[in-house]
Amino acid sequence: MRNTISLLKRSILFILVLFTFQSIWAQEEKKEDLPVRSPYEAVMLVDFPTTKTPAKGAFEIHIHHRFGTFGSGTGDLLGIYAPANIRMGLNYGITDRIAIGFGTEKNHKMQEFIFAYRLLNQTRSGKIPVAVMYYGNAVIDARAKEVFGVNYKGSNRLSYFNQLIVSRKFSSSFTLHTALSFSHFNAVDSLLEHDKIALHFGGRLKLWSDNSLVFEYTQPLKPNNFAEHVELTNPPKPGLSLGLELGTSTHAFEIFVSNYQEIIPQQNVSFNQNDFFDGGALIGFNITVRI
Repeated sequence: MRNTISLLKRSILFILVLFTFQSIWAQEEKKEDLPVRSPYEAVMLVDFPTTKTPAKGAFEIHIHHRFGTFGSGTGDLLGIYAPANIRMGLNYGITDRIAIGFGTEKNHKMQEFIFAYRLLNQTRSGKIPVAVMYYGNAVIDARAKEVFGVNYKGSNRLSYFNQLIVSRKFSSSFTLHTALSFSHFNAVDSLLEHDKIALHFGGRLKLWSDNSLVFEYTQPLKPNNFAEHVELTNPPKPGLSLGLELGTSTHAFEIFVSNYQEIIPQQNVSFNQNDFFDGGALIGFNITVRI
């Protein structure tokens, strides 16, 4: 009888130990499948989005500022005294993957409505090797209707930007992404494109603590909806941005040199005439405040 009781106690103890190890193993496995930590510090790298969204239920205040270009004029102190552009916005995380936002911009009085949905998270286990996100906006140009010519319609004010972003955090200090975007304007000059497709590249290299180098490059693709003998008026120039990012748990701050001044993505992709290497670069900064 004693042997039976002893065997029963040992069996119960073995089951408890096995259950404990199984629970720990399951927790570790679940932990490994969590998203990678902080591939990006902010939802915007410089002029375009990353695969990061605000946390569920969190608000973010955004301030984007662009000074004038280095070649603005004599006495403009590298464009700092020249006319500047600014955007102020507010984003909200509906879930940890879905966000909405609104922003208003100075130069063209653009009123921007944003939607972002992270389709995939890169996991720590490597089961999912990349993060994938869709980002889009709908923008209303709120300038006086005389700007739009004699055949004015309310729909002439509308433009749209759609982007699919794929990013990967390669190490604790380096993240890289690529993206494809499609921009559309309801109304443009006859020798400008309604639609523009572009390729985007960007990344973040952590230097120390939460300080990082950031970069972006955008290449508008050649139009294919014009006859060969038709020359576009001032086709858009590529975009290049290089900067330094400083991050904390509640703030992100980027200061950079770029040749994009319009801030609204479809404006920059479709109409940029600033040449980074020919007096078209400018100083800018982004501020993100998490609430």
